[in-house]
Amino acid sequence: MDKNYEQLPFVDFAAPRAMSSRRNARGERGASEDIALQNTSDARYVLESAGLQGMLYEENILEPGEKYLIETELNRSLSMPVISEKPERKSTGLRKPHYTRLLLSDSTMVFQAACCLPLKVVAASLDGKPVTGRVLFKSHSEACGGKLVYEFLGNGSEMVLDLKRGESTKYQRLIFQKGRKFPENV
Repeated sequence: MDKNYEQLPFVDFAAPRAMSSRRNARGERGASEDIALQNTSDARYVLESAGLQGMLYEENILEPGEKYLIETELNRSLSMPVISEKPERKSTGLRKPHYTRLLLSDSTMVFQAACCLPLKVVAASLDGKPVTGRVLFKSHSEACGGKLVYEFLGNGSEMVLDLKRGESTKYQRLIFQKGRKFPENV
């Protein structure tokens, strides 16, 4: 999709965590086997669409060690709450895939995400340094939800990224940590 690399804004480590009014519907349980299979199938399809066939192997997948919502500067500076009209949701009975992961190989580091809403990486940090990257695949539709595949340059042991979902005034912060260094791009 986007062949040019861009330097992403640096994450705001001072951004406070957002208070969540939503409860986790799954509780402490993990995803069911059917949901896991659906997510894996969707992830394979999206990676193939991005030209990254064969990258989805269990040993390549790094799940976020921590994820939470943060308040954005825009959200913190508003004195009045923003009331936005949400589009009417049509229930199709089909669950849209939801996942966030970092895929590591010998030559690349790729972030992949899916959810109901359009997705965008808005800021990132690799071992406390600015990060350069590019969009390899991005789509959104009512039927399939939002899909994003983003390639990063650099190496390190901790990736922190902020992800915007739809028109939300809060970002999801994802922290990926690995004992060994991430691969260096060639």
